[in-house]
Amino acid sequence: MKYILCRAFLISLFTLCLAFPAAAQQVRNYTFFEGTQYPLRVTWVFGNEPGPTIMVQGGIQGDELSGFFTAQLLTRCTVRKGNLIIVPRANEPSILRRTRQINVDLNRRFDKEYNSFYEDRLARAIRFLIGEADGFIHLHEGSGFYNPKYVNSLRNPKRYGQSLIIDAAVYKDIQLAEMCERTINKLNSKIGNKSYWFTLFNTKTFAKATQYPEMLKSLTCYALHERGIPAMAVEVSKDIMDLGWKVDQQLRATVYLLHEFGLELEVPDFSFPKAQNGQGVEVLINGKPLRGKSIELVRGAPVSTSGKTIVDSGLEPAVAVFASDRPNLNLLTAPRMALSQFPALEVRIDGNRQATANVRWKGSKPDLPEVNGPVFLCWLNGQPQFISAGGTLQAVEGDQIILEGILGSSKEEVLNLKGFVASVMVNSGQDVGHEIIADPSNFMEKYMLKGPDGISRYRVVRETPGKKRTEFYISIVPREIKALELADEDGRSEFINWIDGEIRQVSPDSYVLKDVWSNGERCKIQPFVDNIPISWGEAFNVRSGKETVLTMRHTTTFVPVGRMVFKGTDYLQTELEQ
Repeated sequence: MKYILCRAFLISLFTLCLAFPAAAQQVRNYTFFEGTQYPLRVTWVFGNEPGPTIMVQGGIQGDELSGFFTAQLLTRCTVRKGNLIIVPRANEPSILRRTRQINVDLNRRFDKEYNSFYEDRLARAIRFLIGEADGFIHLHEGSGFYNPKYVNSLRNPKRYGQSLIIDAAVYKDIQLAEMCERTINKLNSKIGNKSYWFTLFNTKTFAKATQYPEMLKSLTCYALHERGIPAMAVEVSKDIMDLGWKVDQQLRATVYLLHEFGLELEVPDFSFPKAQNGQGVEVLINGKPLRGKSIELVRGAPVSTSGKTIVDSGLEPAVAVFASDRPNLNLLTAPRMALSQFPALEVRIDGNRQATANVRWKGSKPDLPEVNGPVFLCWLNGQPQFISAGGTLQAVEGDQIILEGILGSSKEEVLNLKGFVASVMVNSGQDVGHEIIADPSNFMEKYMLKGPDGISRYRVVRETPGKKRTEFYISIVPREIKALELADEDGRSEFINWIDGEIRQVSPDSYVLKDVWSNGERCKIQPFVDNIPISWGEAFNVRSGKETVLTMRHTTTFVPVGRMVFKGTDYLQTELEQ
């Protein structure tokens, strides 16, 4: 097994923790796809001694509560040897709806590269994280109790609960069965109720006669087969009602497996909260706390939503505010203009409904006449855009678009972005109120209109019953990086022409990544230094004789925009190019 010696320690972004002594635990929290409807929160915990890097993930399916609670509690651990990559909530939209999937099952998107739904962007980032790991543990919660022989409807080979799942007993030289059996023996020795004991579940994924061919698309199979690292799943049972007990057992199993990998850690004692419904979180609507049974909103005015944590439970829940007419658009991270009325607002905390408020409307008006045709209202990266019929919304690849409606209309307008599928479950042609990422490769090619300048254009058609059919266009240009602004240790700014793939010799130093010149917003570009995400304004080191790889990715799709390599050269006397 290879060891990753944490290039992150060479990157000065971790000097954010300079106030700590050298032996203090180094922890890095970062959110991929921040500001989208599908944020992916990741925690890196770096041990004080070199060792394996193991990734632990929960919440890939939103109706499996134990997994994301267990992974979140694991972020509080202390690692002595080795390093952890922890993804507590891999699929936040499905967690917020307490459902296995929104469009497609995210844990069946790892057999190839897909690009149809937000789940596929998450899969892209998760594969990236797996690429930095020496082992993988997936936390699940399955129905019933696995048993290799049929006992009853809850205990048979088609159930997954209370098992450690592997794709093969031995894969090449990886002894998966032995690792899991030792863990199971430790687990069961402390479980008094034998009906709750864990069992080894070998799906024999690679056998021709496997009973579980769908596992070929799973993340554990991808980690084992494509990355060549040990991977297994820890499943507790949905039919055990004590959630705290399940989290405790799953956490024990995870710690035992981490020891099998050679990682040494300690998990602090915890008291799992009896109520997991997000008590201690307050939601504000237009600056006022959402309390009671109703709230007053003004038709045609913005609906501003924010939230704050009053009491920290240690579980760092996913929080959402949904309008009843748009049940999958979290208003905490998306703008809303109340052009049409909706009955209620709902607050969800990790999928648990915390509050519902009926809306009392002020300022209701009849439809306004459309003398010169309709004016479409859209949101582009959170900013309102008004487009006349036949007009064009100019977007850059990776931008976020929300179709809001038509000014002066009292109806829920039907606006259909041709070539875009908002929901695989109900493909009605209604694209209002869905987050749309400007990604031509995500749209149906037959609907793309190529202009004389080669820019991709797409039609948005008004298909509201009883209204005149009109349309406007969305043009999408490729995102381009032109230059970077860096600052050296003395605070002097230097400017570098961005040339994708170039190896640039620079003086060894600590450089702050200050700014980028591109044809779009800076927040839509995510920088990585040696595969570690950093923020704009943070620093990274270029060392003598070493190469430091700076990669830029789309914030919303995780697709690379380009990369440059900086090589520290002592004899370099000139400053960086002006």
